[in-house]
Amino acid sequence: MAEPSLEYLERLPRVAPVGAAPPLVILLHGRGAWAKTIFSIEGLLDPRFHVIAIQAPYPSAIGGFEWFHPLEDAGGNEIADATRFDESESLLTREIQSHIERTGSSPAPLFLWGFSQGAAMALIVGLRGKLQITGMVPMSGFLPSPIRRWKQWNKNTSVLLAHGTNDEVLSTESSKKTQAFLESKGIPVEYYEYKGRHKMTLDSIAYINNWIAKFTTPQPPPTSLHSVGGGVAS
Repeated sequence: MAEPSLEYLERLPRVAPVGAAPPLVILLHGRGAWAKTIFSIEGLLDPRFHVIAIQAPYPSAIGGFEWFHPLEDAGGNEIADATRFDESESLLTREIQSHIERTGSSPAPLFLWGFSQGAAMALIVGLRGKLQITGMVPMSGFLPSPIRRWKQWNKNTSVLLAHGTNDEVLSTESSKKTQAFLESKGIPVEYYEYKGRHKMTLDSIAYINNWIAKFTTPQPPPTSLHSVGGGVAS
């Protein structure tokens, strides 16, 4: 079994699900962030979840790390150029598989929850179909255009797109276009908007938490959290 090569943070399930294996939730941070940035939400998530935040491989010019190759000689626009993410796609797929084998999570439900650039990585890996992904949560992100030219897409998954209404980095139109594309390919998708900027809010985290919890039985009472202003993680 190959050991994970990227840095990660992990929270084991605090409560064992009754009659079901704990869902494995993989968190993918955005550009210029760290695993610890998105891992900061773990205390707000269902105690039955097994949570792992993986850190991107490339140091970012703005601090932190990023998933898309940042060097100029790697290509142009990150949305349009597959050479910017090919290496990360292969690496992240191997990393997730290593964590599945390391934790003995299979055949437990597997979720990819990514923010911004991490949302794009969740879509890339999830739609490729090399891993059995129960659900994807691309949050405040975008669909890299090379995906549209693939010959086939993983349809054995569910997708929850989440986006802040006042996102100053990527408008809600980005996620709405992703929704339209996924629907055109027959992929189950839900679109959720929350009040906020390019950040996670407490309400959005609670909504996504409850969406993932639906795949774990029996279900706990719905969680309700209220934003106290500002962002939680990116």
